[in-house]
Amino acid sequence: MDIQKKVLALDIGERRVGLAVSDELGMLAHPFRTLKWEGQKNFINTIKQIIEEEHIAKLVIGIPYNLNGSMSKKTEEIKKISDQIQDQLFIEVIEIDERLTTKMAKQVLHAVGKKPSKNRDKIDQVAAVYILQSYLDRLN
Repeated sequence: MDIQKKVLALDIGERRVGLAVSDELGMLAHPFRTLKWEGQKNFINTIKQIIEEEHIAKLVIGIPYNLNGSMSKKTEEIKKISDQIQDQLFIEVIEIDERLTTKMAKQVLHAVGKKPSKNRDKIDQVAAVYILQSYLDRLN
């Protein structure tokens, strides 16, 4: 069986960025880490380091469209960040609609007895898992 490089998903928020990573087979998404947003330059440098350390082949970035599918100011900001990552890091970037992923992540944490308000880092990671798993399911 041919082992592939992993895929990294980003759920970019105002204050934090949730990360999820695939297994080497590209079948399952796993929570990875939550980054504190400390400016775009620091963020891109951190993502570059993670790509190198974790042998990442592709990035999947959640794009926050409005519920009706239209673009908001936040959508445009995330799309710009996505473009800059692709331009600066020379890695394939796939954009995925992330509508309702944070809501689903909060529901999952609540279902397992964790308070979303006290687990914001976990919410961001679980939202990134939903984004990544959505992408991986389309491939398999």
